[in-house]
Amino acid sequence: MQQLHLLCLSLLVLRLILDVQGGNNVLDCCLRTRETHIPARIVRDYRLQLVQDGCDIPAAVFITTKGKRLCAPPQAPWVLRLQAKLKTSSARRANPQGK
Repeated sequence: MQQLHLLCLSLLVLRLILDVQGGNNVLDCCLRTRETHIPARIVRDYRLQLVQDGCDIPAAVFITTKGKRLCAPPQAPWVLRLQAKLKTSSARRANPQGK
């Protein structure tokens, strides 16, 4: 009987440990997007948030020079232009003077 109690207690502790560790896998997702245009001068990078990656909505996530994340609708024309501009400037930095 004592072994059964010890087994149950061990399983309970194991479950608690797994629950705590599993809770750290929270995705950092945008919950909504804004149509407000973001000036290119304050943006240093971007990434795409996809529904198939576990987020509720698709979004373009712009990272500002101060490290803030700004969520925008991924198919908006101004968003696509800003992404293209960031890709071009990133390619220039990676390959200066066409080398």
